[in-house]
Amino acid sequence: SGGTRVRPGGAEAALPACAPHSEAPELSDPLWLSRATVEDSSALAALESECYSHPWTQGQFREELSYGPPGAVLVLRSPGPSVAAWRGIGAYCVYRLVVDEMHLLNIAVAPAWRRRGIARWLLGFAIGQAGRAGAVRVLLEVRESNVEARALYAEMGFARLGLRRAYYNEPVESAVVLTLDPLP
Repeated sequence: SGGTRVRPGGAEAALPACAPHSEAPELSDPLWLSRATVEDSSALAALESECYSHPWTQGQFREELSYGPPGAVLVLRSPGPSVAAWRGIGAYCVYRLVVDEMHLLNIAVAPAWRRRGIARWLLGFAIGQAGRAGAVRVLLEVRESNVEARALYAEMGFARLGLRRAYYNEPVESAVVLTLDPLP
């Protein structure tokens, strides 16, 4: 299948489909970066359920996959042994481009892959893709209690924009709204 397409300055640039990515953080096996496909929706939902208390459904992933560029559902895969239900996917990032804003909708890293810089690298890559497609800022919501994610976003230069009270369910919790403006 083809790679992700973006239009930086009117030109098309391809994201290699199922090819080792030279800048990805080191694991015991190389990581492969690609755009997720509809066939990945059940694997994405399975990994999501390992990462979140109120996970996205397979249908929600299918819906995001239907939108296509300039947004994306990016996945990092390991070609080595993996949890079969995850199809080798160890991390993913879901975003949409709305006019000139990248909206980060979801990002997750498998528990065994954490603390290796994978979320930082994947989000940085997605921000670069969105920037080349015309984004000038990033917006996201994060659970108020998610200290690790908030620390990562702060290290990447995100600033607090506001608070959405009772935004999340299971458990009910407020969301901190963060922005990265302008893009690096």
